[in-house]
Amino acid sequence: MQSKNIKARFDGIAVLDARRRFEYLDRSFADLYGYRAPSDLIGKPLDETFAIPQVKRLEEKLLPTLEKERKWTGVISGIKRNGEQLAQKVSVFYLKKDKLVFLVKNITPKGRSIFKLGRPEFNWPEAIESPPDIVAIISPDYEIEKINSTGAEKLGMTAGEVEGQKCYEVVHRLTSPIQGCPCEQALNSREAGIGEVAEDGTNYVVTAFPLLDETEELTAFLHTVTRVSKDSPSELKACEFFIRELAKINSKRGVFSFLLHSIREVLGPVKITLYEETAEGLECSLQRGYRRKLVGEKLYRSGTGARIEALKNGRSIYIPNVKSSENFIRYDPEVKCEFVAPISSSKRKFGVLDIRKLDPESITPSERNLIEIMASEAGKTMESLSQNKPD
Repeated sequence: MQSKNIKARFDGIAVLDARRRFEYLDRSFADLYGYRAPSDLIGKPLDETFAIPQVKRLEEKLLPTLEKERKWTGVISGIKRNGEQLAQKVSVFYLKKDKLVFLVKNITPKGRSIFKLGRPEFNWPEAIESPPDIVAIISPDYEIEKINSTGAEKLGMTAGEVEGQKCYEVVHRLTSPIQGCPCEQALNSREAGIGEVAEDGTNYVVTAFPLLDETEELTAFLHTVTRVSKDSPSELKACEFFIRELAKINSKRGVFSFLLHSIREVLGPVKITLYEETAEGLECSLQRGYRRKLVGEKLYRSGTGARIEALKNGRSIYIPNVKSSENFIRYDPEVKCEFVAPISSSKRKFGVLDIRKLDPESITPSERNLIEIMASEAGKTMESLSQNKPD
């Protein structure tokens, strides 16, 4: 039962030995990164499948917390054999004192709900310790016939006020069932099902069970909604939301603006500029948090500094204490911390992000992972847009 739950929630599983080399992995893990068989990765180091800077952060900053927390879950950049980057959710925990288990799942631009038909008792995606928040019996016409008092309270109403109303009207404020509605799918298939729905940053497990009378006619559905007891880390929620919304954008300006907005949502007050690659080097095209105008500023490829180096090498640069480095920013003396991340796909460079904060060492390893993934996903979207139409 536990292994089925794990496989439903993750795309691949691997075990690392004390040297942080692959000791065991399943076929789906190998497939995930473009390898023909698990044996192709056995004995290889962790950076064979994950971005090197993030592996270093994982080993130096994040794994030490496992002794106390017992498990770390966050986002990381996976690297396929052909160089393609993947935004991934990773959960890491100790199997024994010196062995690590990696559970990996790709983060994709999926819709707001996922619902799979089948036997819910074998597809339950989370260990739910609490009873369902909402339990309702709903007619084939989507009218709520009965609802528990807790469910009614969560809707801000009494059971009497809810009963008799269309579920999609009172719950979702819509004029028709939501996309991926579990009851609609169960109505069409006459099979029970289970899935997860993300609503306002919170995950819920939803079920729908067809209720049949003695003549096998469908009379109603038993519908439950249960809040997942353990919320995802904030950076994972931010990453999932970013990738989902990014898939809806179809312009360069829209991609870059959304990228800057999303990073400021994650980091709070921050100064940020976006420099696009040009034939000569870099040119600032967007800025947030600055009073002085930086848009139009040019940096030449023959020059030095964190932004040019990040572009040339295709690697992020983190300066935890700007004043103690040769990169001291004389025109912006209040800045204490800087992080520069390239925006690129596996085929092309598009520019760099320059993020600055007013406190030293104020961008955490998990936040740097998230920013790199957002920049990489923006680069992949830009690559796709450039292939579909001229810039």
